Amino acid sequence: MTHRDEYSPLVDITETSKPPVDKNGLAWICFCILGVGLLFPFNCYVAASDYFSDLYGDSYSFLMSLAYNYVQWLLLFVSIFVMPRFSFKSRTVLFLLAGSLILFYMPFNNMIFGKNENLSMGISLLCTFASGCLASLLFGTVLGLVALFPGEYTGAVMSGNGVAGMIAMGLQIITKVSVPATTSGNQKSGLIFFFLAGGVLVICLLCFFLLLQLPITKYYLANFEASKLKEQQQNSVNDVEGNGGKSKKSAKKWIKELLSILKKVWREALVVFTVFFTTLSIFPGLTQLIQSSNQHQLSSDWFIIVFFSIFMVGDFIGRTIPKWFIIFTPNNLWIPTFLRLAFFPLFALCIKPLVFNNNAWYFVFMFIFSISNGYCGTLAMIFGPTKAEEHEKEYAGIIMSFFLNFGIWVSTHFAFLLSYLVTGSTGINF
Repeated sequence: MTHRDEYSPLVDITETSKPPVDKNGLAWICFCILGVGLLFPFNCYVAASDYFSDLYGDSYSFLMSLAYNYVQWLLLFVSIFVMPRFSFKSRTVLFLLAGSLILFYMPFNNMIFGKNENLSMGISLLCTFASGCLASLLFGTVLGLVALFPGEYTGAVMSGNGVAGMIAMGLQIITKVSVPATTSGNQKSGLIFFFLAGGVLVICLLCFFLLLQLPITKYYLANFEASKLKEQQQNSVNDVEGNGGKSKKSAKKWIKELLSILKKVWREALVVFTVFFTTLSIFPGLTQLIQSSNQHQLSSDWFIIVFFSIFMVGDFIGRTIPKWFIIFTPNNLWIPTFLRLAFFPLFALCIKPLVFNNNAWYFVFMFIFSISNGYCGTLAMIFGPTKAEEHEKEYAGIIMSFFLNFGIWVSTHFAFLLSYLVTGSTGINF
């Protein structure tokens, strides 16, 4: 599909200065559901940490995070140059379909290769790696698309990211209480959980098709295309005049334009990098080492589920709050972002040395940690694309998602160092 086909407008933007009304908030809802699809696979793997721990041991959560996030930043860097050449529709459909197929397969992996634990674990991590690659490219695609819309729609995508965690944890709780805590029950629970998870990505795909049919979507896509064509025509004229009648956009000029966009959004890019570096350095790896202070009231299995559920709920609240009020500006958002670095010693003191030995402390720390992650990260993603010109917004959205994922990538390495500094071990036992 060509860009021209996808951008065919339902509204003549030359005759109206106002976009169509988002009736019943359908576009916002669709973007929110697409936001669910961006982080849902990762949240599924996190929510199913007890399932994987039973199969492969506690070290799997560290390896899973590493496999899922390791090359995301590199793929997003490449996608800055490559992905805009393909339509939003073709990219989104491919990435969501492939991602759902991987989730459908996950519970069968142990059934097929369970007799060889190392092989089963290796294939599971390989699937996680592929899932992370797809999610990375989908992330850049959706953030590039929503950057064409007003900032509230970026907030919708980020809210959807938070909903993803809540849905994943909700599915895990439902499947866990529905089957007995036995080996066969664990397999059945995993089968139900991952089949429901794959179904969620299919629903995300259906909502994307609906989004493309909305007049407001047609308007902004057509507006973006018109802006791009105008810019290309101007560049073509300048190139012809400066190159003796030859019109060609050199790689050097392309890179110069990307750097120009980066100069406009660098502050927000730094914020979103720091937010997700801090969060993913601590969660889920280090936080999974925290033990319930009262095993009689809350067993270790349920403690982790409650603990992680608090993160999912708080993260969703933080991502959704900007829809109603924003208390920070692009110039001071760095303040709460860097204050979040205090969570490194706070969570460390919940493990070794054990200073905070009470579940109440753990839950309070986790709630503030999660709500600040969602709020600061969402504001950065909203502020960034607004500083770019209309024809630059898709690239601005991809650049912001690149720094978000680069922060995650750095955190996957730092998490091992953090585990070693706190416990004297990397947490990996082969």
